[in-house]
Amino acid sequence: MRTRAKTWRLALGIAAIVATSSCGGAAPSGPPAGSRSAFAASTVPSTTVGVDPEPTPADLSERPLVWFAPLPPLPTGPGRPYIGSEDFMDLWQPGADWDEAAGHVSVFKLYGEWVDGVSTDRLREVVEGIAARGMILAVEAGPLDPPADCGQGVEGFAGSDSGRRLAAKIRDAGGRLQVIALDEPWYFGHVYNGPNACHLTVEEVAQGVATFVDNVHEEFPWVVVGDIEPTPLPVTAGGLAEWMDAYRSALGTEMGFLHLDLDWSQSTWSEFALDVEAEGDARDVPTGIIYTGGAAPSNEDWIGLAGQRALDHEDRDGGEPDHVIFQSWNDKPDFVLPETDVTAFTSFIDRYFDDRGSLGLGAQGGNIAFRKPITGSAELAESPASHAVDGDPDTIWNAGAGPVAWVDIDLGEALSIGSVRLTVAQDPAGPTEHKLLGASAPGGDLVPLATLTGSTSDYDILEVEATGWPEIRILRVLTTSSPSWVAWREIEIEAP
Repeated sequence: MRTRAKTWRLALGIAAIVATSSCGGAAPSGPPAGSRSAFAASTVPSTTVGVDPEPTPADLSERPLVWFAPLPPLPTGPGRPYIGSEDFMDLWQPGADWDEAAGHVSVFKLYGEWVDGVSTDRLREVVEGIAARGMILAVEAGPLDPPADCGQGVEGFAGSDSGRRLAAKIRDAGGRLQVIALDEPWYFGHVYNGPNACHLTVEEVAQGVATFVDNVHEEFPWVVVGDIEPTPLPVTAGGLAEWMDAYRSALGTEMGFLHLDLDWSQSTWSEFALDVEAEGDARDVPTGIIYTGGAAPSNEDWIGLAGQRALDHEDRDGGEPDHVIFQSWNDKPDFVLPETDVTAFTSFIDRYFDDRGSLGLGAQGGNIAFRKPITGSAELAESPASHAVDGDPDTIWNAGAGPVAWVDIDLGEALSIGSVRLTVAQDPAGPTEHKLLGASAPGGDLVPLATLTGSTSDYDILEVEATGWPEIRILRVLTTSSPSWVAWREIEIEAP
């Protein structure tokens, strides 16, 4: 497995600034001399941000190459009832508390939607901040032109001129776009089967991307272009290999990288990523993983789950992604700063490199059901009972049938219980009844502990205080009534 040593780089052309803490405490000591801090004096001749007589393609050779792409505040709307990290703009303030994390980040990626909608002055503040930190500036863009009869409102179909337009706006704000990450054109152009699906051939998608890249390179020839693709079924590693080959055939060069937006609900997601890493290695295409915490309900849970996924893929399964992408398009994290706060996004970057023992759900403690032995009355092969205690609300236990069905969690010894939290997996919504029963030993008599009745829907969280409960080793969650197959996203048991 790769050594994740901290790498500091010089910040080019940045005058020394006296840093003060933005958190009201003592100013951070900052990185060592020669760091990529915005507040360290440069040892090379300064250059004006955005002005370079001989621009060259960005160097993306560092391994792992670290990307950071928090969700900036964006308008709410269908599918996104949240606004992103509230303190996104604070990243660019003098004294912003993320020098350690920034020292690891090579590429800062902006969302094309945000660049399109933000004012030039606000964009200038960000691109100057990215340059001051010595980071490469990247943006996501959907490259395809929607035909008359499909593609409208579909991800990936932002238009073949969208990249050139974004690069021009960044230039006008004083910055230089260096990298474009394509927003899932192969999946949404070729595989996607929902409303307004186009069902383009792989070759047609590649030709559409070629037009996009030609438009960008006509004015900005140094921009490196890579791709992001999601992996829901029926996507295979072989299908992505075919896409890499089609890209090379249409553009005459390998794509700059391929980043995986993994389907965490599949129990084989890590094996899938390993297969794609091998396909990329065979074609000299760097591959990367976007580590997210999905629908986790709190900042701590989101970072814990994202960290657990990194641990499972890299430390457990031996994965070595060329690129590591810290990104969110979810409700969480609400804050990127300060990096000393374990619930802030930048703290995740620090711990990934400097304190992996603090990563993951197990390090959080509290949930004594995490990855404990569990059995179910029935289960689907792809949705085993173990998914109910893996800490991941994107995976589910599914009995494959309606009530009555149950799971038993074995805590290993009789323990006092403080509370139980159940994350619902249910479609359609409707009235349900669930009973909690406990036993002090395997095979012992199950005693009633609580009954939950009401109308529930997918991702609802049911919380039960364990007031007056005896010590238990076995917790049974029994569903006696539901309009859907019996399933749970997560069952958590908290100590008092």
